[in-house]
Amino acid sequence: MSTDTTPSTGPSEPTEPTGQSGSESEPTGQSGAGSEPTEGPQPSEQSEWAAPAAVPAAEDADTDEADPFAAPFPGRPKPDRKRMWQAGGALLLTVALGSGSAVLMTLPDRTDLPGLATPNDGRYVFPELALPPLPAGASAPSDYKIKTHAADLRGLLLPMPKGAVGTGPSAAPSASPSAAAPASPSAAPSASGSASARASAAALPPVAGRWVPCDRDMMLAKEDKYALRLTTDACRGAAAQGWTAKDGTRTELRLIRFGSQDEANDFFNGANLMSATKDIESSHLDIEGTYKVALGQSNVRLSDAQAAGVPTGRIGWVACGDTVALIQMTNPQGVPEQAFRQVLLLQSSLMV
Repeated sequence: MSTDTTPSTGPSEPTEPTGQSGSESEPTGQSGAGSEPTEGPQPSEQSEWAAPAAVPAAEDADTDEADPFAAPFPGRPKPDRKRMWQAGGALLLTVALGSGSAVLMTLPDRTDLPGLATPNDGRYVFPELALPPLPAGASAPSDYKIKTHAADLRGLLLPMPKGAVGTGPSAAPSASPSAAAPASPSAAPSASGSASARASAAALPPVAGRWVPCDRDMMLAKEDKYALRLTTDACRGAAAQGWTAKDGTRTELRLIRFGSQDEANDFFNGANLMSATKDIESSHLDIEGTYKVALGQSNVRLSDAQAAGVPTGRIGWVACGDTVALIQMTNPQGVPEQAFRQVLLLQSSLMV
């Protein structure tokens, strides 16, 4: 029996249990500092935290699939639908207005648009050119080596440009070439022949000019020596056309047909030496200028009289096959060069 009566100053130390192993202490649910936690959360903790978090996740997934405007990345705010619709509408309106403006710009001619009009250099605006129909069994001049023109000679004349006024022979078109040659008493047509002639004339399409006699007036010549070539080279027919443009330029066109290409070339070589016409007092050969024609040979003369350095008259001769063309343009204020070149080229293009 102990006799120590000294009082204890602190709590008594717990006594380690004896006879107990580590395996018997595990069911207490306590683990040491170095022990690993048990696998899986406790039932009470899982129901309190995991379940509420899973429900919004499922709702968000359904919402993202149904809503095309959902935020593409998690954590970012969703775009404003109203602003996206406004931006899309503005883009669509811009495209529609741009397309409409482009279509409206293509409808009128470029020269009719404000700020895009180009200064007029004197050229004319002609209707669409078309060759007259060929007689049955005839071929185009390009199919022959001698370039024989079988179509109606009046239809090979250049038509009047827009805004021009017909003058001279073209003011009274004729339906038959009888004026090109004197009538013969023995050649009086019968009643049936006259009816067929009227029917064929009525079937012809509109033509540019009219038939005129093969004489000096047709050539616009002042001297008879040039008109005598019409008889020497056997002129078979002539057609005329004339107009006055808005700028006051008067144009006279003549087409003269011969029996062969050789006769036409012989007439061309002599006629283009004619230095004066009924409308031009004197002229000289333009040896410096280069003029384009569709086919054949050409010769151009300029009047000696000028206005502000521009000739008041221009004469052009074109020979193509069995036909010779005469182009004369006069204007007291000066004949525009581009207009003359245009008429010369287009008239020659109808003779190919």
